[in-house]
Amino acid sequence: MSEWNVIDMKRRLKAFNVDKQVEASVKDSAWQIIELNEINLSQGLNKNDKLVGTYSTFTERWAKTAKRKPNEPKTAGSAYNFNWSGDFINGIFITYKNNKIDFFSKGMGLTEKSFFITSNHLLGISKKYYDTMRYDILAPRLQTRFKNHIVK
Repeated sequence: MSEWNVIDMKRRLKAFNVDKQVEASVKDSAWQIIELNEINLSQGLNKNDKLVGTYSTFTERWAKTAKRKPNEPKTAGSAYNFNWSGDFINGIFITYKNNKIDFFSKGMGLTEKSFFITSNHLLGISKKYYDTMRYDILAPRLQTRFKNHIVK
């Protein structure tokens, strides 16, 4: 490598804004990160990998007679699937600020539902998915961004 190429490479390296690129990678990967949260929810688990609860016989009967039928069955004894209308599940989104990914949902509902969601830690990914998020989702995007920046 000639001296000029080394100087140019140093300039390019200094110009790579890591914080900005991480933020952009999180934004580009949002749907995949959210999907990791949805996997746990579909199994009735919160972000701590704890079973939140199981459906009662009352809920099963109520689901069968309700005006608005649930998107997924509510069978007595089965784990919560958190998908009645889809508002909560389909409303999940993430933000990235101060080096932290935060989960929210537009389908949090009123006070009682919102309290249930937050107190049971339904939003977020469990530790078993951290490596998936880091190495399988975010790292490849960051590598691509870095490579594209360096070869400009």
